[in-house]
Amino acid sequence: MHNFNDFDQIINKVDLFVLEPSFSQEKSRRLNKLPSDYIDDRDILRLCSYLIAFSQNSNSELVDKLIKSGNIDKVFQNFEIDEVIKMNPCDIVEQQWDLIKVMRQQGKIFHIIMLARKIKKIGNLSDIFNNNRIPKRIESKSDIEEFWKGFNELQNILKDNKIPFFQSTTSLLHFLLESGYDCVKPDLVVMKVGKKLGIVESVESDENLRTVVRTIQEYSLDRGLRPSVVDFYFLIDEGQKWAKNFVRNEFYK
Repeated sequence: MHNFNDFDQIINKVDLFVLEPSFSQEKSRRLNKLPSDYIDDRDILRLCSYLIAFSQNSNSELVDKLIKSGNIDKVFQNFEIDEVIKMNPCDIVEQQWDLIKVMRQQGKIFHIIMLARKIKKIGNLSDIFNNNRIPKRIESKSDIEEFWKGFNELQNILKDNKIPFFQSTTSLLHFLLESGYDCVKPDLVVMKVGKKLGIVESVESDENLRTVVRTIQEYSLDRGLRPSVVDFYFLIDEGQKWAKNFVRNEFYK
């Protein structure tokens, strides 16, 4: 079991420099978000597309603004599956790239369209996600065990169905985090904090990603927090572009 005092130090330090009311609003949003059933496959395509936009070290602040602007919804026809599957990535690059260029990689357009085609082919991706066996909240050590059992099952189903992008541990954890489950997205920012705290020796490898997420789950359970809130503190601590907006500049001096 990791010594959690160093986690406490990060949280205590961030708390000295927070900008209100935005910090408390975001913390509250994370505290209160709980998983609910996905209504239909369009919900899943929309959320997955947003997460694809954030992926591969895109500027989180600019992608957040892109999503709020509605431009990504506009380009992808409000994520109507039957419309997206007819799209040609080259046409979007030629005609509408300027609207969504903060995604950085044009290949993401291809991923979104391929995902829509895969969802159409499977026909019930929302059922697959709704019927997962992951606990909706982690309230005991056995819930952590059940989380990872359910996670592995879901990941294997996505691999068997060759679902693009979300077979990866990081992307699937990001999807679950945004859906309200008790986990974090082990991106480079979070992994750097994990390495700094001595949870892992390297930011690489699937095993290390899982170790960091699991340790955050154990800490959250021990301290009566939610992993998504600890994730927020980690993003601020390591200076993620979007997260820097929630603390005063002196924090980084």
